[in-house]
Amino acid sequence: MARIKLVSPEAATGKVKEIFDEIERTRGKGRVSNLFRAYANHLSSLELNWERTKRVMKSGLLPPKLKEAIGLTMAAVHQCHY
Repeated sequence: MARIKLVSPEAATGKVKEIFDEIERTRGKGRVSNLFRAYANHLSSLELNWERTKRVMKSGLLPPKLKEAIGLTMAAVHQCHY
């Protein structure tokens, strides 16, 4: 049972909807992760973490696809079922 309410993209309004729309434009339709859906309960957390994610993915020498692959690999290594 979930302890934190996840805000669905369909139910989002205002600034949360704007950020969810940007996430979907960036990552693809239907790709708002549960982590961002949980952050949506506290707008400043959602805003700050989305900005951080964009900066991490756009900066540095590694291409974004490789950064995503590293994230997936780490999730597998740590047996994250998310």
